[in-house]
Amino acid sequence: MTRNDADNHDDETVNESIDEHQTACECHETVDPDTRDDVLADYKHRCQTCGRYGPQKGGLATLHVHHIERDPDAMDEHDPENLTLLCRACHSWLHQQSTPDDAPVEITDADQTVLLPQDIEILQFFADNGPARTGDIAAGLSSEHSVSAVRERLWVLMGLDNLVDDRDRQIVDKDVETGQWGLVDQVDTSARGHIPDDPQLLLQRMEDERVRQALDRGCDRSTVMDMLGVSRRTTFHKYKRACAYDFPLNAFSRGGRPRQEDEAQRNTAALDEAADQQRLDAVSDQDTAASGTGDAGDERDTDAAQRDVTGAVADGGEAASAAPGDDKLRTHLQQAITALQEIENAL
Repeated sequence: MTRNDADNHDDETVNESIDEHQTACECHETVDPDTRDDVLADYKHRCQTCGRYGPQKGGLATLHVHHIERDPDAMDEHDPENLTLLCRACHSWLHQQSTPDDAPVEITDADQTVLLPQDIEILQFFADNGPARTGDIAAGLSSEHSVSAVRERLWVLMGLDNLVDDRDRQIVDKDVETGQWGLVDQVDTSARGHIPDDPQLLLQRMEDERVRQALDRGCDRSTVMDMLGVSRRTTFHKYKRACAYDFPLNAFSRGGRPRQEDEAQRNTAALDEAADQQRLDAVSDQDTAASGTGDAGDERDTDAAQRDVTGAVADGGEAASAAPGDDKLRTHLQQAITALQEIENAL
């Protein structure tokens, strides 16, 4: 190193020290120089939040000594145990971070179990700026977060009512038409329950919802990972995204979300079908016992069996109307026959 280089290096060190001293004063760092040097040495000139190093360890971070508690019990405020080391960005964020009281919507204790401080700031951003795209939201936060990290937090906020049992209302939504996120009353066309036209996005929504249902039923996460060939972190992403979009998987074949009345009718129909199946099993057992042929009755030609049943349904014969409730039974049989015929045609 030449003398000029050494002088320049010394100047940079002095300037860095001055910058750190000025920034420390701006952040109300009140420790004396000796204590500050001790803290820097104890924590090896490294921010205890983000891990960035200060200049003396080859890094660029401006480091601040931070008091963990301003009025600690059983120790002095400047006791080493009450001091830690943070970079300027983390120190600033720590003192300026939002609290649930700052949120434009009510945040409960249960909500706080899944929310982070930046989530509150995102809600504040919507209240101050209106709907926005993910990149603009990330740029508007006081702390540095990647676009993908902010998108994941938006999923959590959008699906909060599905993540927290005590919450029954959404607080954040996404507009299908504009792709912007916002508070519920700021969004015109909700993405919740929307069936996308894009095939790839549609498959993603369906797979996400299947992962959500599997995990909610207690399926082992490792099994889900093996079945889909994805990482553990991806299963968490899929679960959060599924809670956000709440894709109507059960109603997909009908092209829309089922109404509650339809849900009740399907439950009733399922019970009726189970009862009809029990009657069919009982009749089958009686026929087998009467014929004494065991499994031989199953060897009848399938097409002939279908023609017999179809003829009985079409003709309304005496055998088909002998027992009560047979109208419903005939309907189920006809539906089963139609389904078998469709499968045969497809093959």
